[in-house]
Amino acid sequence: MTRAKTILSLLLILSLSVFACNDNNDEFDAPDVDLSEFPIQGFIDLNISYMELSVAEWNGDFLGVMYLLITEDHDVLSLQVDGNNIEISFSEGFYTADLDLLPGQEFTYRLRIDDNIRTGRLTVPETIRGNFPESFNLSANYEMSWTTSSDPAGYVALLQIGLDLDDEWLDHGQLLQGSARSHTFSSSIYSGLTEDDVWYVDVAVLGMNFDINDGMLIMATFDEYVEYDFDDEIIFRQAERRVAGDRPRGRFPATLRHQAVPVE
Repeated sequence: MTRAKTILSLLLILSLSVFACNDNNDEFDAPDVDLSEFPIQGFIDLNISYMELSVAEWNGDFLGVMYLLITEDHDVLSLQVDGNNIEISFSEGFYTADLDLLPGQEFTYRLRIDDNIRTGRLTVPETIRGNFPESFNLSANYEMSWTTSSDPAGYVALLQIGLDLDDEWLDHGQLLQGSARSHTFSSSIYSGLTEDDVWYVDVAVLGMNFDINDGMLIMATFDEYVEYDFDDEIIFRQAERRVAGDRPRGRFPATLRHQAVPVE
């Protein structure tokens, strides 16, 4: 009888443990969203709140960076990734942080903005290898392709052209299906521009998984990109927005593409 009670007690403890684990998983369910829900124009125009947890490759290493834009007034902000508190910096209207993330890695997040706490689970897309033209021809369409081992939820193809004016930029973005492996930017986007008008071009394909969490866009991305220089003085122009070291510039959005991410 004592043995039977012991077995029943163990089974009860085991069942409670299973339910407890299920409750914890439910708190961080993977998002169930459709690509058509992605707010592409708001993302490009920077008029929505969003958080991007991005991985890019630089000199053979994978680097993780968080970009956060909050369009509403707020006083309190904190972020945890996989239960670890993240140190956040602020510059030019955006929050940034270094992250320890890798391609294909699943992670949980807990973002607090005042009394609003958003939690969830996302997966960084697998590594993307881009095939970009050696030069940018302002008189022709721009064709690029890439490879990756699995399909993310979707891609954002990005084109940014720095004009030889007072910090004026031409930005263009296109939402693509996760099965896409190529994209062409029409020359009509930059028609009429000459090499005298342009000092810098940045082209990228941003693989992403995302969630719309309580009205806010949360993204996990892998960023593959190429840069084209049209100005011999570009090093001096970039130096104004870089921090010494071998870290790449912040990527999309435009405001962050031209400043360095924090140096460890």
